[in-house]
Amino acid sequence: MICRAWNLKPLDRQTAAGLAEAIAQEQADQLEMEASSMGEDWPEAKYLSVRTACQKEVGLLAGVLAARGITDPDEALILLAGEEPLSDPFLLKDIDKACARIQQAVEKGETIVIFGDYDVDGVTATALLYQHLKGMGAQVKCMLPSREGDGYGLSKNAIDSIYKKGYRLIVTVDNGISAVEEAAYAASLGIELIVTDHHLPPEVLPQAVAVVDPRREDDPSPFKALCGAGVAFKLCSALDGCPPEEMLEYCSDLAAVGTVADVMPLTGENRTLVKAGLRLLQQTDRPGLGALLQEVGLYGKPVTSENISYALAPRINAAGRMDSAVTALQLMLCEDEVRAEELAHKLNEINAARQEIEQKIAHAVEAQLEADPELLSDRVVLIWGRDWHQGVIGIVASRMVERCGRPVVVVSVDEQGEGRGSGRSVPGFNLHSCIAACSDLLIRFGGHAMAAGLSVEEKNLPELRRRMNEWAARTCPVLHTPPLECDLSVRLDRITVEGVRALDRLAPFGAANPTPVFLLEGAVVEGIYPVSEGKHCRLRLRQGNTCLYAAWFGMSPDRLPYEVGDTVDAALNLSVYDGARGPQLSGRIVDLHPAGLDPEAARQADLVEALRRGAPLSPEEKELLCPDRNEIAAVYRELRARPWHAEDLQPLVARLGAGQAGKTLVALTALEQVGLVARTERGGARFLTLVPAQGKKDLSDAPILKCLEER
Repeated sequence: MICRAWNLKPLDRQTAAGLAEAIAQEQADQLEMEASSMGEDWPEAKYLSVRTACQKEVGLLAGVLAARGITDPDEALILLAGEEPLSDPFLLKDIDKACARIQQAVEKGETIVIFGDYDVDGVTATALLYQHLKGMGAQVKCMLPSREGDGYGLSKNAIDSIYKKGYRLIVTVDNGISAVEEAAYAASLGIELIVTDHHLPPEVLPQAVAVVDPRREDDPSPFKALCGAGVAFKLCSALDGCPPEEMLEYCSDLAAVGTVADVMPLTGENRTLVKAGLRLLQQTDRPGLGALLQEVGLYGKPVTSENISYALAPRINAAGRMDSAVTALQLMLCEDEVRAEELAHKLNEINAARQEIEQKIAHAVEAQLEADPELLSDRVVLIWGRDWHQGVIGIVASRMVERCGRPVVVVSVDEQGEGRGSGRSVPGFNLHSCIAACSDLLIRFGGHAMAAGLSVEEKNLPELRRRMNEWAARTCPVLHTPPLECDLSVRLDRITVEGVRALDRLAPFGAANPTPVFLLEGAVVEGIYPVSEGKHCRLRLRQGNTCLYAAWFGMSPDRLPYEVGDTVDAALNLSVYDGARGPQLSGRIVDLHPAGLDPEAARQADLVEALRRGAPLSPEEKELLCPDRNEIAAVYRELRARPWHAEDLQPLVARLGAGQAGKTLVALTALEQVGLVARTERGGARFLTLVPAQGKKDLSDAPILKCLEER
């Protein structure tokens, strides 16, 4: 990604001050009540003093809330408490029918088959419902599809297997809403079906005793963002006939893991579920979850939503990606501590194997890009290889999107010549629509705007690449990179340990409630230090007379395009760690760019990317981007003075002026196209360097300049 704009949210300081006052008053009231319960009487002067101190501590927190559009103090207090009431489960359409049929099965001793999914949400939803039904005295079996053999969702093969075993009632969790043909097939065999799902329903609902999905058009329930485990949680509450809040102490941990792993918005009822689930995870009495926490080094430590996302979920997911999700389900249901340790260790090994295979595929992709750099000039990058592991290609596609900032589809071709692909997109580009426009080339496809899957014959892949990019050129000629949203601009000399700790009240963080991002402007890089054998780096940033150490994960010192002495703006998260000298402030860098870099640079960079991909630009846009000979010469002189990092051109753009960003990038591309500039590797990083001229080079031969001449 060449340049990325940052958007600093507007802040109404009066609103922030009002929120800080309300939060501080609530804290002071609580402290006074605690003191009173211990027989201590507070005079008014002490109360006012405590409230004033609290107000200073919550200033940063109130600023973030105000920047995020929270203006009502009561709304802010409810959000911070994380205890929004859970709606009545019987508001979910058809849940009464589901309960009646399940109760009937329990009374008659019928076997209930829970059919789940192979991802974290599907596994936790299956475990949650299984344990509840067993507690009711039901005869229960579980079945999970395999990614390789069955694919996603309820299949006719699975129905045949259930029928042959004599079972006649299936309850789906986290799937089933799209299984219209499969539901009809089950009905033809005399199998009754209860669907519980959270995905968007098709126009025609599957034939079933009950279809419980909050996203049904005719569903009156108020909260639509439950995951599969969240819907299962509501079903268990309905079966018990109790308020859902009473279920939190029993199974909110599984619901929380499913909610976070499925990247559901951590707002409303989900926030209540996850907050309760995290408390339960701290002292879990589930041997399986306890063993997994032990395996990743989190047992006995505070568990956060980030821990679920980066430590627990990948290991639970790895089973379904690499082998069978049954291993993960066995761990969730395991009641023997020794067996739980074995299963947790096995999941860790499977995840390590997944990481190794992911690296191999990533290296194979890199080799293809090296051999055919034109692939990265496509609007939609389609890349394929033979026998790449199906469970990993989606992750590889995600990594490539992060790297190149455009939609990517990775396809694995099997021995029979059938390619199965997984794609990921960027905001503003509907990948599902793009793929659907090429449906005549495909065996099958599915998904949504941001992620999609497809099957295609190998011989059709080159034409698919052409057609997808043709569609993208028509539909989305200029793909603008979404800006990085920053909550507040901060001064280091005004940030306190107490103020940063107060931000924890916003947790759990995740989708729709991200970790606050702060903008640190005009900071000088005073030190660069390698971390984890150079895989990451830590920067010492000075603003005025105050310093902050900030880690930049995934950025090695060799690849860092900034040097000691450079003045930068940093977008970062803030936290507190307890060191040898007591609590210390720490930062985690989200992004970095030269101080004062104007967002216009990112807009012009997007136009240049569109131009390089053949997008039709207006005469005014072409004029904005077209450099004269002096401007090209200025770029050449900078490259002659020193090599510049090729992966982050923002320092070069800033050096020559953000308003000139488009001309600078066009000039650089032209110099590359005529062979005067090349990208060379040194110490694990790529640099732009001059190439000794072999004879006279005519810049007018550069294709990008020829495009700009056509007005």
